[in-house]
Amino acid sequence: MGIDVKSKGFEPNFRPSEKSVGEESTGPPQSQTSGNAALAALAGTALNAGFYSLVYAMSWQPLQRYFLGHPIAIAATILFWFAVAVLFTKWLDVLTQVKQLNAIRDEDLLPPTAEDSPADRWLTDNDAGFVSKRWLQELRRLPSQTRKNRLVSRLEELLTRQSQRGTTKHLADDLRELSGRDADVAHDSLGLVRIIIWAIPMLGFLGTVIGITQTLGGLDFANGSAAVENLKSGLYVAFDTTALGLVLSVVAIFVQFPIERGEQQLLADIDARVGHLVSASLPNDETSDNQTALIADLCQGVQAAVAESLDNQTRLWAKTIEEAQEHWQKVQEDSANKISEALERTLLPALDKHAASIAGASEHVGAQIIGECNRWHDLMTTSHQASTRTHEQMSQQLLIDIETRLSPALTEHANAINTVAEQSSVHFDEQCQHQAGLLAQHADQLRTVLNALSQQYENLAETQGNAAAVTTLQKSLDSNLQRLVATNASVDRSVAAAGGDGMADAMRILARAVDVLSSRISNPSHSTDHSSSRQAA
Repeated sequence: MGIDVKSKGFEPNFRPSEKSVGEESTGPPQSQTSGNAALAALAGTALNAGFYSLVYAMSWQPLQRYFLGHPIAIAATILFWFAVAVLFTKWLDVLTQVKQLNAIRDEDLLPPTAEDSPADRWLTDNDAGFVSKRWLQELRRLPSQTRKNRLVSRLEELLTRQSQRGTTKHLADDLRELSGRDADVAHDSLGLVRIIIWAIPMLGFLGTVIGITQTLGGLDFANGSAAVENLKSGLYVAFDTTALGLVLSVVAIFVQFPIERGEQQLLADIDARVGHLVSASLPNDETSDNQTALIADLCQGVQAAVAESLDNQTRLWAKTIEEAQEHWQKVQEDSANKISEALERTLLPALDKHAASIAGASEHVGAQIIGECNRWHDLMTTSHQASTRTHEQMSQQLLIDIETRLSPALTEHANAINTVAEQSSVHFDEQCQHQAGLLAQHADQLRTVLNALSQQYENLAETQGNAAAVTTLQKSLDSNLQRLVATNASVDRSVAAAGGDGMADAMRILARAVDVLSSRISNPSHSTDHSSSRQAA
């Protein structure tokens, strides 16, 4: 499969070409240059404004002379910057198309290779219209940004023509026509630039004519110096506008040349890739002069038709078998439903009767079980009562046996306790008598101490003016108090050893009385000290 477009005389054409009369042609693809016209106008306005702002800001005499010296020079400059803006937008468009073209692979644009049936395979190998339609469907699934590329647009338009014709006989003519049309579009997109490049030198020549006319009209031989100045100013206008126009046109031409060549190279790459894709993918139907090829194609067509018929019959039989299976399944389900309904109608009364008999038997068995449970409960209650009485009798007998066996031992233990109590009582009485004797001795000692204290008090009263005697008396009182405290502690220990709570309380009362007495004795001694100190003062 494949056709050779070069053998049919296809050559890329980048010059305007004339279309033959009656030849099918569709409109040119949407031009990015026309879409960028507003951008070019805005860019030209911005460039002019920026350039003249720079000229006014710099105030350099040569710039103002050449670009502001005459309205013709200003007009030529404005046209030049608009031409630069158009070329700039053209360059952006070409650069974008080149990047997209390099990003798109041929594998992404090839037609689908999966065939559903032998007939589809035969049509893929022999029918260019069938392949073109499927290829178009595949291209229309591409992203919108990819479809805007000139390569995809050219391929879609070419495949549209082949799908409408159903043959590749005019493929080379279509390739040549579309290539020439795109070249014409590219050439026409720079028409405004060419007009500006032509108009700028014409404006320069117009400035020359105006300058010479101004010079000739201003000649006044009566005033020689004024005539020379008028001649110089007129010649300045003439030659400055001409020089500016020629320079600007040359610069515009050199800027236009690489951009135009870049677009031509882009179109050449598109022509080459489109030719390669269609040559490799579309079938060749140039077999009308080869009888062997026609017979071979006919045999292949018959084989494909037979294979397609077999495939259709296979699908038909499969569909028929599936329908029959569904029908028999439905019949089986209906039969099962009918059988279940018949069984339900037949067995339902018997099942109801059987359920009623089972319910009656269940009630009878339940009543019997309840009666047996009650009887067992009564038996268990009687058994529990009997066991309780037996347990009580056994407990009483056990208590009697224990009492009989432990009574002698308890009597002996009670006697022993009484004996020990009597002995303890006798010992306690002896201890109490001994402690009473000790208390009497301590009481005698306390009376002796009190008598000594009274004697010392009387001695203190007699010797009020003697400070040394008072100090000695105070020390004696302190020692007596310490002895009294020691005596109290000895009494407490004796009481604790005796173990009698009543005696201990009595001794504590006696100790408190001694403390009160001591405090009362100490107060008069302090008062005596104060009076003696006042008398000494």
